[in-house]
Amino acid sequence: MLRMEFDETPSGIVVRMEGRFVKQFAEHARMLIGKSNDPSRFIVNLSEVTYVDAVGEEVLIWLKEVGVRFTAESVYCRYICERLNLPMAEQRFRRRRAIWGTDRSRSSDDHTPAKRNVALSTFSFIEEH
Repeated sequence: MLRMEFDETPSGIVVRMEGRFVKQFAEHARMLIGKSNDPSRFIVNLSEVTYVDAVGEEVLIWLKEVGVRFTAESVYCRYICERLNLPMAEQRFRRRRAIWGTDRSRSSDDHTPAKRNVALSTFSFIEEH
């Protein structure tokens, strides 16, 4: 299974991937991002990807060639990014802030809610047997 969540942020469209980046799932990701007029706006977060096969590696290389940038927190995903020489995006956000919508850098008397990212879409792909 592969889950893809698209969030619009000030630095671009973040695509959070979770699961196995393999075969037809990777091809679906290529199709979705490839339909964009400006794929260089995409930042693919691979931190929750658990496995990448040869097709997934080909798609990651293609994404690199069209200008996509990447982030990775796990050791496995950082290894994939290094091995494939994927361009890393500057991480201007912290995961907890993105998830919980909190920003501790604001003063304690400022009670306005933190600005949240706008979730554009979520896709899940499940392999049929």
